[in-house]
Amino acid sequence: MRERMILDASKDLFYDRGFSAVGVNDIGAAVGMSGPAIYRHFSSKAEILTTLFDEAMDRLLELAGPPLDDPRENLRALARSHAEFALADRALVSVYMREERALAEADRVRLRRRQRAFADRWVQAVARCAPNRPARELEASAHALIGMLLSAAHWPASLRGDAHHATLLVDLVDGATARLVP
Repeated sequence: MRERMILDASKDLFYDRGFSAVGVNDIGAAVGMSGPAIYRHFSSKAEILTTLFDEAMDRLLELAGPPLDDPRENLRALARSHAEFALADRALVSVYMREERALAEADRVRLRRRQRAFADRWVQAVARCAPNRPARELEASAHALIGMLLSAAHWPASLRGDAHHATLLVDLVDGATARLVP
């Protein structure tokens, strides 16, 4: 329970101020403990960040679920899970998008391997919808779609909280992918 509180507070602080501007004393104050007490739960601030990155990737991979038989429905389901995640947890997605450089090299390498596996899932989903496209176009398209979905975490406050936006994003993915089919 205490670890969860530390992770949630850290996520919010990293989102608001950036990883490098937050110290363990800030995290401790946010959860009602001293900064050094954080080390009873995490070995370092970097481990907290790594754990948040792992959580983001775990959620993306879990939400993706197994591929569906129908290519278009498969892509739409993948897009919906990604869109809902980006819209529901802006802070985690924002930290995930902008703080990778703060990870230790070994953690960054491990993260990139997991990101490639996730991106490959997207490439395969797009390829099933547009099988005649060259592999490089499919890969570029998959990354463009992922980027569009993640960008929802940075939308202005006036656009937040509308459940229809996940459907809008899914429709945009669907429409963009349909343009790949000759």
